[in-house]
Amino acid sequence: MDKKSEAALSKRRSAPPPEDALAATDSVAAAAVGAPPASGWWMYHGNPEHTGYVSDSDLNVQNVGSSGFGVLHELQLGGPVLSVPSVDDGYVYVGLANYQNTPDGSGNGGALHKIEIETGTITNTFAWNLGNDMEDTHSFTGMGCTPLLTSDRVYFGAFNGKFYCLDKGTLDELWVVDLRNQDLAHNQPVINTNGAPPAAVIWTSPVITADGTKVYVACGEGENPSLYSFVFCIDAATGNVIWIYCTNQYVAGEANAPNVLPVTSVQSLLPPPGVPEVPPPPQPQGYTIFDGEPMVMGCSVWGAIAYDKDLNRIYCSTGNQQPEPTNNWPGEGRFKSELPSLGFSNGILSLDADTGEYKAFFQVLPESCYRVSDVDVDIGSAPVIFDLDGQKVVALTCKNGGLFILDADSLELIKWRQLLPYQNDGTWIPGVDAHPRDGNALDPHVGNDESNSTPGENFSGAFNTSAHYPGSDDKPQTISPRIFTALGGPNYHNASPGIDYESTPFMRAVDLNSPTLADAWPLDNGDPQRYTNTQKTDPNTGQTVGMYSSAGESGISSPAVVNDVVFCTTSKIAIYAFDVRDGTLLWSDDLGMQTDGYSGGYGYCLGPAIWNNYVVAGALVFGRDGGVLRIYGLLPTSPPTS
Repeated sequence: MDKKSEAALSKRRSAPPPEDALAATDSVAAAAVGAPPASGWWMYHGNPEHTGYVSDSDLNVQNVGSSGFGVLHELQLGGPVLSVPSVDDGYVYVGLANYQNTPDGSGNGGALHKIEIETGTITNTFAWNLGNDMEDTHSFTGMGCTPLLTSDRVYFGAFNGKFYCLDKGTLDELWVVDLRNQDLAHNQPVINTNGAPPAAVIWTSPVITADGTKVYVACGEGENPSLYSFVFCIDAATGNVIWIYCTNQYVAGEANAPNVLPVTSVQSLLPPPGVPEVPPPPQPQGYTIFDGEPMVMGCSVWGAIAYDKDLNRIYCSTGNQQPEPTNNWPGEGRFKSELPSLGFSNGILSLDADTGEYKAFFQVLPESCYRVSDVDVDIGSAPVIFDLDGQKVVALTCKNGGLFILDADSLELIKWRQLLPYQNDGTWIPGVDAHPRDGNALDPHVGNDESNSTPGENFSGAFNTSAHYPGSDDKPQTISPRIFTALGGPNYHNASPGIDYESTPFMRAVDLNSPTLADAWPLDNGDPQRYTNTQKTDPNTGQTVGMYSSAGESGISSPAVVNDVVFCTTSKIAIYAFDVRDGTLLWSDDLGMQTDGYSGGYGYCLGPAIWNNYVVAGALVFGRDGGVLRIYGLLPTSPPTS
C-alpha cells in the first residue's frame, strides 16, 4: 500500500470526524440509556458474569417437586426458538430463528416478541425481512441470541449481521448498526463479506457495562475461511462503534491492538488503484490498517461475551481456526492433533472493556480432548465468572469435553477435567465421541482404535454454557459450590446422533471445591459409573424418564439454577429439574417432538430462563409452526368448595 493510502486510514483521533459520522440516528437514540436491571433474567444466563444462578425466587426443591408446579401458558410464536429468552419486569422477550409472518409476507426473516408472563399474551412484535441478505449457514434467517434488556431498551443481533436497539416498551426501532457491511454513519468501517456463503452473522448474545454506556457483541463466521471475526464495542445510546478488535491474529507471538483492521476489510475506503490523487471517502474515526493478511482466519466468537466490572474486562470464547490443520503427519499415516492451533483459536480472549486492549489468552489443552483425533474443537459456550475460595475465576467448557477453571486476571489454568465418561480402568468408551471412517454411515458402531485414528468432530462434549451454584452453609446440610454443564452436541449427525446415553449423563454436576473437579452427585458401582438419583418412573406412562433413559438424548443447552434446583433442557425436547444436592429428579416436561429428516431427529431447547417464580423455555420442534414457548410456574390453587 502507498503511504498516501495508509495515511488516509491513520488519522486516528487527531482530526475531527465527518459532520455526520458520529451523529445519532435520532433524538431518542441520543438520550441517556437507562441502567441495567439489578436482578431478573435480563440478559443471557441472567447476568454479565453468566452464572445462570437466581436466588430472588420462591422456587425450591419442595414446590418444584410437587404437583403444584407446571405449565401455565403455551404459545405458538410463528417460528422456531433458537435461543434462551430474557425476562424482566413481568415480560418475556424472545427471538425467532425463522419467522413466518414477516412484514413482506415472504416468511423470510425474523422477529422478537414481547410477552406478558402472567397472561401469556404477546403484547408487541418487532419483525424484519431478510431480503437479499444471506442467511445463516444452517438456513436460519432471524436471530439466535438472547436479548439484552435495560430499564428502557432492548439490544440484540441477528443473522443478517445487524445489531438492533429497540424501545423496551413498544419495541420500536431506535437505531440499528450493520456489522457485516460498512456503516460509516455509526463509525463502522468493516466489510466482512466475500460474495459467497456462509455469511458473517451475529450469534453472540450481547453484554453491557455496569454503567450502561457500552455494549459488546461479535460478528463473524468460523466456517468460512475468507471471513474475519471481530468484537465490537458499541455506544449504548447511539449505536456508534467505539472500538473494534480483530480476533484473527496478525503476527505470531504478538497480540493484536484494538482498532487495527485487515486491509481487505476496509478496502472500499482506499483510493482506486493507480489513481492516488482521488481522495478516499470520508474516513471513520480512530482506525489504522494492518497491511496484510492474518496468520489464520476463523477464530469466530459465537458464544456470549462475559463482562466483569471489578477487573473491567470482557471475555470472549473463540472458535476453530481456518483452514483446519492437515490431517496426517507426512509418511506416517497418523492423525495430527488439532491442538495447539494457530492464533486466537479454540480458547478464551480477555480484553480491556474501555479500550479493547489485549489482556490475556488461554487455549484449551491438547490433552483435554477425549480422543487425540478430535478436530473442530471450538468453544460455543460463554465464559462464567465467579469467586472461588477468595479468587475470581473463569469457568470455560469446550466441545472436546473439557472443563477449565482459570484465574480471571491472567487466564492461567487452575484445574481442569474431562467431563465425558471413561471405563473404570481409564480407557475410552467406544460409543462416546465415535469417529467412523465412513461419515455417511447411519448409526455406525466403531471401536476405540478406529475412533482414535480417524479425525472427526467431538459431538459428545459441551456445546453451551455451565451454570454456577455458589454453595450453601444452611443446616443441617452444607452444600459445596458446584458447576453444572450439559453434555452432548447436535443430535442430527450420522456419526453421532446424540450422546451415548447409556454411559453419558446429559448434564454433569461438578464439585468446585474438589482439586480434581470430582462429581458432586453420588455415583453407582457400575462400569462406567453413573449418577444414582437422576431417573424416576412416570406415573402416567410407567416409563423411566431422566438421565440414561432416552436414546441419544443430549444436553446441548445451558442449565440454570434457582435456589436449590437446577433446570436442564435437552434435545428430546424436554426440560428437567434436579436437586442440586444429590441429583434427585424432581420434575420433567416434554415440550414437543423432534423433526424428521435427519439421523436421530432434529430439535433444540437451548435452555431455560428464570424470573421470580416463573421458568420460561422455547424450542425448535416438529409440527405446528416449528416452535413453541412454555411458561412454567406455581399453579393456582382451586378455591375451597362450599
